[in-house]
Amino acid sequence: MLLSSVFNRILLLILLCVSFRSSMAQNIFPASEGERARYAMQIDFKKAYVSGICIIVNDGDILKASVVNEFGVSALSFTYNVKKDKVKILSVIGKMNRWYVKRVLKRDLREVIHQMQSGGDRYENRKLHLTYTFSPLMESER
Repeated sequence: MLLSSVFNRILLLILLCVSFRSSMAQNIFPASEGERARYAMQIDFKKAYVSGICIIVNDGDILKASVVNEFGVSALSFTYNVKKDKVKILSVIGKMNRWYVKRVLKRDLREVIHQMQSGGDRYENRKLHLTYTFSPLMESER
């Protein structure tokens, strides 16, 4: 009897954590026009990584995003057309400014957006060993 009650409490706690996480994930993605979200973002490559702050703004049918690194340099800017389900790379930092890198980024960022819309915060391109991680930043107290 005691074991059953402990098991029920653990199960209830797990369900509460999962539902809290999914409700938080749904609230952090800019779903309606004019909303914006801020993320700590990192792209891990085989031998290097790019990190910074990603700001995503919902502008109706288009999501506009920009990644700024720790030094204030714009590392990546892109748009995502919700209706067409397409990513357009606007600018990329110097070493990544190659047509083949942009092609991979377009495909992967599309998958990242899909993951974020469903509540995920991580996407892994297993073929090329790339990992994209987006951690929501909370608004600071004013």
